[in-house]
Amino acid sequence: MPSPTDFLAAAQRHAPRLVDIRRTLHANPELAFEEHETSALVQRVLGELNIPFRSGVAQTGVVGRLRGGRAAEGSRTVGLRGDMDALPIHEETGLPFASRNPGKMHACGHDAHTAMTLGAAMILAEMRESLPGTVAFLHQPSEEKLPGGASVMIADGALDEPKVDMIFGQHVAPYVPAGALGFCSGSMMASADEIYITVRGRGGHAAMPHLAIDPVVAACEVVLSLQRIISRTLDPFKPGVLTIGKIEGGSATNIIPDEVKLEGTLRAMDEEWRRATHARIEETISGICSATGTEYELDIRLGYPALYNDPWATSFAEEQARALIGDAAVFTAPPMMGAEDFAYYLEKVPGTFWWIGAGTAEQGCAGGLHNPKFTIDESILPVGAATMAWVAWQALESGMEQGA
Repeated sequence: MPSPTDFLAAAQRHAPRLVDIRRTLHANPELAFEEHETSALVQRVLGELNIPFRSGVAQTGVVGRLRGGRAAEGSRTVGLRGDMDALPIHEETGLPFASRNPGKMHACGHDAHTAMTLGAAMILAEMRESLPGTVAFLHQPSEEKLPGGASVMIADGALDEPKVDMIFGQHVAPYVPAGALGFCSGSMMASADEIYITVRGRGGHAAMPHLAIDPVVAACEVVLSLQRIISRTLDPFKPGVLTIGKIEGGSATNIIPDEVKLEGTLRAMDEEWRRATHARIEETISGICSATGTEYELDIRLGYPALYNDPWATSFAEEQARALIGDAAVFTAPPMMGAEDFAYYLEKVPGTFWWIGAGTAEQGCAGGLHNPKFTIDESILPVGAATMAWVAWQALESGMEQGA
């Protein structure tokens, strides 16, 4: 059986190719469900590795399946996910391989995620004869945009034929030492719903408010009252966020407008509270509009569910990470209110999602996620590839009895 040293050595051999892949993707970013060139590159690499794949999954997604030489009838399948899409951000890094597509940038590290997942495929393809099961490589579009590529991948059968029994994924973490791995058991990331509110009144002269119905005042009441949903209905020991991030209305200092538009986000770790809060939001707006003589429209668009890491799978992956790179490079990560559509996979299949440090500022990681100056320390690429490959191998070798 290959050792952790074998996996790290294999990853280092492939490091120059991984850097080249990451830079190619970084220079040619594509937005959600538009990842045609990215998909083509993934297909070329899987083809070179003689890994059978299915393309056109969720439009531009690719699912490769590597069946090992030791895969017996009924043996298990582990899934490894790498997302592919970029963001509508104009890059300001000044890198020689910066985005060639104006207004598009890999500002969330998905170029690195794709390269590392392909790196895991390279390592495992070398060892296929002794691989004790099947590994599915899920190259996914549209992590950044609703409805989320993961949900569409699942609907298109990405977790089937053969059925994926456990799944793992990772995400780069800015300002964390390059290659450090952070694990969080249980609730790790929040659900994320989008809120769109229109408050309608009757416009008029600002000097004669009694002849108008002012939607600005009503909208302000709505913003303030929505905050009380968090402070007065959510258990103080549970995290949740309701933020109105955009207000749009009016045209001049002396005009009362006809309507005001509000947009915001609801984040929650507790799915039951999340669903109940949708009704509370409408009740709050309805009451204010009834009292002020205004009318309203409310649109709550369901986003990704809360991401819950299976405790056994998390403990297992962390143990394997420590065996691979040492205790000093592994840490316990706190939960956060960001959202990730990897949560959809975890609703169907046990698994876990971890952080891989993208590098500190001193290591060249400038800017946070979704920032036009974001970049990574490329030394993480072989580390991430080796970790995914090693954890997948060990999960298959163990039979995943406790996590199944």
